[in-house]
Amino acid sequence: MTTPTPDASSKKSRRAEPINMHTAKNGKVSFWFQVDIGVRPDGKRDRPRFTYDTKTEARREYRRISTEVANGTYVAVTKTALGEFLTAWLDGRRDVRRVTLEGYRDALKPVIARLGGLPLQHLAKAHIDELVTWRLTEGRQVQRAPGEASDAVLAFVAKHPEGVRYAQVTEKFGEKGARHLDRLRVAGHIDRPRRGVYVATAAAPNVREPRGVSERTVVTMLTQLTAALDDAVSQGLVTRNVARLVKRPDMTDPEMNVWNREQVATFREHVREHRLYALFLLSMCGLRRSEIMGLRWSRIEGGTLAVTRGRVSVGKDTDEGDPKSRRSRRSLPLPADVLAALSRLRTVQRAEALALGVRWSDDRFVAVEEDGSLVRPEWYSDEFQRQAKAAGVPVIRLHDARHTAATVLLDSGVSVSAAAKWLGHDPAVLLRRYAHVYDEALESAGAALFGEPQSATGS
Repeated sequence: MTTPTPDASSKKSRRAEPINMHTAKNGKVSFWFQVDIGVRPDGKRDRPRFTYDTKTEARREYRRISTEVANGTYVAVTKTALGEFLTAWLDGRRDVRRVTLEGYRDALKPVIARLGGLPLQHLAKAHIDELVTWRLTEGRQVQRAPGEASDAVLAFVAKHPEGVRYAQVTEKFGEKGARHLDRLRVAGHIDRPRRGVYVATAAAPNVREPRGVSERTVVTMLTQLTAALDDAVSQGLVTRNVARLVKRPDMTDPEMNVWNREQVATFREHVREHRLYALFLLSMCGLRRSEIMGLRWSRIEGGTLAVTRGRVSVGKDTDEGDPKSRRSRRSLPLPADVLAALSRLRTVQRAEALALGVRWSDDRFVAVEEDGSLVRPEWYSDEFQRQAKAAGVPVIRLHDARHTAATVLLDSGVSVSAAAKWLGHDPAVLLRRYAHVYDEALESAGAALFGEPQSATGS
C-alpha cells in the first residue's frame, strides 16, 4: 500500500472543504460555498450560498457555520428590522384580550419609534440602555412646534390685533382650525383675553421642560420587549435575548388610599340623588369598573348579580368580552339597598327609553346615559372623583373603592376566602394587594402587645 505524500494529503483535506473560487468579468476573485442549514417551509433543503473575499475567510466561516448547524445553534443572517419584527409579533398575539394587546402596542411604541429601523440582529444591550435612559429622563411626549396648518391659523389671528372670534376661525379653517387654535393657546402662541376672543401673543411660546415616564412604564416596556425577543430566539432569528441583560429600574408601589366607614357613608349620602347612584354603590361593593360597565339587566335576577362579562376602553371605542380572569366569574347576593337602587335606575331607564321611542330590553347595559348611549368607562372614573370632591371626602381613584371594600370586609371579620370570592380574586393576592388596615385596628394591635392577659375563667 502506497503512503500518500504530504502534498496529496493536503489536497484531500482541502477538497473536504467545498470552497469554490469565482472570477468576475472585471477580474475580481471571490470564494464561496454552500451548506445545508435546515429545511425550508416548502419541505426542500435550505442550502444558501456564502461568498467571501478571501479563501482564508471562506474556510473559517465554513467551519464555524458547519459546526453551529451541527450543534443546532446556527442563526441565519436576516435583514428584518426590529420594528418590522415587533409589529408582526404583536399582530400574532391572538392569545390575549383586545385591551391587553392594545396595552402591549402602547408599551412597545417608543421601541419601534426609536429603534424600529435597526436590524433585529444588530440590536445590542447598549441600544436598550440608551432607550431606557431617554424614557426615564425626557421620553414623555412634549409639545410639538406648530406645523403648516397651525401656522396658517396663527397668521390669521395675528392679522387681527383686536382679536378674532372662535366662529371666525371655524368658518375659515373648519373644525380642524378650532383644534389648532387650542393647541396654539396651550403652546403660548395665542391668548384668550375674554370668552370666545383670541389674540396672538408677543411673548415667546411656552416650552415644556423634558419629562420622563415612571419606572413602572419603563418596566412594562422592557417586559414586552423581552417577551418578543424570547420569541425571536425560539424562531432562530437571534442567538440570545439582549433585553434580559438590561437592569430594570426599581419601582415604587403606587399609593393606595382607602376610605373609612364614615367617609363611605358621607359619599353614599352625597350621591344618593345621582342618576347613577346604583353604579356608585356597586363600586363601593368592590366590583371592578369593567364589570360594572359590562353588566346587563338580564344578569340581575332574584337579588343576585352574575358577573359574566366586562367592558373596557380600547382607544376611542369600548370592547365587551370575558371578565378579567376565571375567578372573576361569580354570583353575588346583593344587599337590599343596592337592589333598591338598581330597581330605581331600571325604572328611570324604562321611562327614558319610552320618551325616546326606543323598545326596552333586559339585555341592555346597566351603565347607559339618558339617551341610551353607553357610559364611557373613563368618564365614570372622572365622575366618581368629581362627586368625591363635592362630598368633601378624600379624592381617591375609582379602583381605590375596591381597596376600600376589601378593607371593610376583612376588618369586619369576613374570612379571607369569602372576601376573595366576593371580589373575584385569589386569596393570596387579596392579602398582598388589597387588604389595608385601619388606624384604630393598628392601635388595638399595639395595645394588645402589653395588655394584661385574661385568665382562663375570665375573672
